[in-house]
Amino acid sequence: MSVVLTVILVMALTLCVIGVLAMTTGRIALPWVRKGVKQPRVWSAGTLLIAASLTAAWLVPFRGQSLLMLAGLGLTCWSQGWRHRERPQGTDLSKTALTSDTNG
Repeated sequence: MSVVLTVILVMALTLCVIGVLAMTTGRIALPWVRKGVKQPRVWSAGTLLIAASLTAAWLVPFRGQSLLMLAGLGLTCWSQGWRHRERPQGTDLSKTALTSDTNG
């Protein structure tokens, strides 16, 4: 049990440090996460909530850790946002296609 507690507390501390760095600098320290996140401060708030949830699960007689975890996961998902491609401004795609009169 003490090994599991140690691993979870190290994970929570790591998430907390990464969340605080992202909150203060506005940049995520993990390069594989940085690409997909559009709002780093929202991501860091979610990360801090996840770290609080992991800590509360073992150290505090508090049964709301699942709510903290869901709120943190929701914020991290929201920070990545939905990406949709917009047409470049001023481009008319109907005029770019080849037609029978342009093929010769």
